[in-house]
Amino acid sequence: MEMVVGCRNKKELKELICSLLLGKLFDTLKIIGYILLVQGQTPDHSPGRSLLIQGWMGINHSYALVNQYQLLSFIKDKSINLFHQEMPYFSKQWSKEKNGAGFTDQEQQQFSNVKNYSGEPISAIYRIYSPFNLENSEVKIVSFINTEVGLDQKSFGGNLDIRSYQSAGNLVVTSSAWSRERIIDFGFSPESVLVVPHGVSSNKFSPLEKNIRNASRVALGYTENDVVFLNVGAPFWNKGMDLILKAYFRVREKRKNVHLLIKDQQTLYGLSAQNMIGKMATDGEIKLDNGAIESIKIIPSTLSLEQLRTLYGLADYYISPYRAEGFNLPVIEAIACGTKAIVTAGGSTDDFCDNLTSIKVPSTKHEHLVLQNTKISAYLEPDFDALVEIWNKCAKGSCLNSLHFSFGRCDLLEKFTWDRAARLLTTLI
Repeated sequence: MEMVVGCRNKKELKELICSLLLGKLFDTLKIIGYILLVQGQTPDHSPGRSLLIQGWMGINHSYALVNQYQLLSFIKDKSINLFHQEMPYFSKQWSKEKNGAGFTDQEQQQFSNVKNYSGEPISAIYRIYSPFNLENSEVKIVSFINTEVGLDQKSFGGNLDIRSYQSAGNLVVTSSAWSRERIIDFGFSPESVLVVPHGVSSNKFSPLEKNIRNASRVALGYTENDVVFLNVGAPFWNKGMDLILKAYFRVREKRKNVHLLIKDQQTLYGLSAQNMIGKMATDGEIKLDNGAIESIKIIPSTLSLEQLRTLYGLADYYISPYRAEGFNLPVIEAIACGTKAIVTAGGSTDDFCDNLTSIKVPSTKHEHLVLQNTKISAYLEPDFDALVEIWNKCAKGSCLNSLHFSFGRCDLLEKFTWDRAARLLTTLI
């Protein structure tokens, strides 16, 4: 009471009483904490959410790679109780032995430590595999759907009921604005389709040291004056491998210092760039000569991520005049390795390629048509003459300012990370 007597008005009295009550509350919390400590108990910091990820691990298909990169980021979030359910591969020919993803032993151990799902209660499901699955569940579902030229019924497994899937509050995520447009064109509502861009790991993909780069080029028979153009991907029509080959043979007629390095995905898809060259020559699309053939190197085998980094790093340019891509992960990986990119203007790479890091090939957009009995939502046809002109220009010297490229690369690495992708996904679940 002696303390209260000193108060001059009701306001001061009220503040004093509040102060005393808060002091007692803090003392009480300290006592409770002490009791728990004495009894060997600790407050419960267990994860509040349980996430089931249904997808692929262990192989180098793009969906599996994205899943594994995102998993490495999800693992860092201790607020999520993480489960993984391995889904059947799209092809029975795929295997971890033949199509290994190339992650380190330490990362493989991290994947092994993720709990396998066996019916535990969960808060949400994230699906990242194909065919795509729109089956509803008792919990919220976020499905990763990516497309190049568009979707059709064969893109989905089981019942295709978009309305039911969306009415249940489920969402679709995709990696680019281009892919999102194709998904909406198929019938999904714009509100249910969100873009979660892929990332690139600068710990895995970074420029080679000068001596290692020089040694790597010498090992493949390249001289200091050679200009090496690299492409990583399967020889599918949408990826523009035919355009690369036609333009290369045209440029090579005058510029003998130009070389083409191709890392195809023969072990994954059974398609070879070498077979495409033979077919194009037979059809009269390209004219072969011994010098041009010898200047093309094709790597069909599965590589580790470190070996892939070496390919990106030894090349002078990464070239991808694609017709349609969902994202085009090799482009962002090549830029991270310090290699300038040549890409189609207007497509998925517009999301992360600017004029600082890439040279863009003008293109014409074609929409809503049928090609070889396949319904096409949209594709881009790169301007072939412009591609040849750009190739010739880059063969003579650098097409991009090196300082500007370094600035653009730094900006890209800040914006496009796997941690950011995982955080965006976490907000949806």
